[in-house]
Amino acid sequence: MLPRRSVTLLPVAVVLGCLALSGSQPAAAADPPGPLTVEAVPGSPVRGSAPVTVTLHLAGDLRNAIRKFPDRPADGPTARLTLNGFKAPNGANVRVFLNFAQASGTTGTDDPHYVGAMSAFEDPAPNSPGDDIILDAAPALRKLKKDRLLPGDNLTVTLVVAPGSAPDDVSIPIDRVALTIEPKAR
Repeated sequence: MLPRRSVTLLPVAVVLGCLALSGSQPAAAADPPGPLTVEAVPGSPVRGSAPVTVTLHLAGDLRNAIRKFPDRPADGPTARLTLNGFKAPNGANVRVFLNFAQASGTTGTDDPHYVGAMSAFEDPAPNSPGDDIILDAAPALRKLKKDRLLPGDNLTVTLVVAPGSAPDDVSIPIDRVALTIEPKAR
């Protein structure tokens, strides 16, 4: 029979604890970072006669997330383009394009730079704050990546009044434009 030795449990617990922590660290490091956002304020309202382009200055993490945007929608992160304070008269329709400052009223919705449109269904109340519009920018980002039209350090958002949807002298304010990329949850 072997002699019994008294073993202190503290060293065993410390060793097991260290092993457990070292095994869990790679999983924590693999977790995706939180949402990445960039925003800017338009310099003027959108007018029926002149598009407005807003430049978003991309930080390194956001720029890399856009450049690495996967081709398959199921693999990709969520990309939301948020336009705050949209205040347009009834019937006005504003089209939104990425990285296409030369977009005009004649630029079609089949253009690869096209993100979506914002429409007003009633006249805004006086002194109202305007509406917040959220568009899915992921399809446009995928197309632009495929066509090698993605940005360097900037991404532009161009807002154009659709022809015939509002008078030429319309003035449509937008308070803020923001792009948010949120990694896919695992």
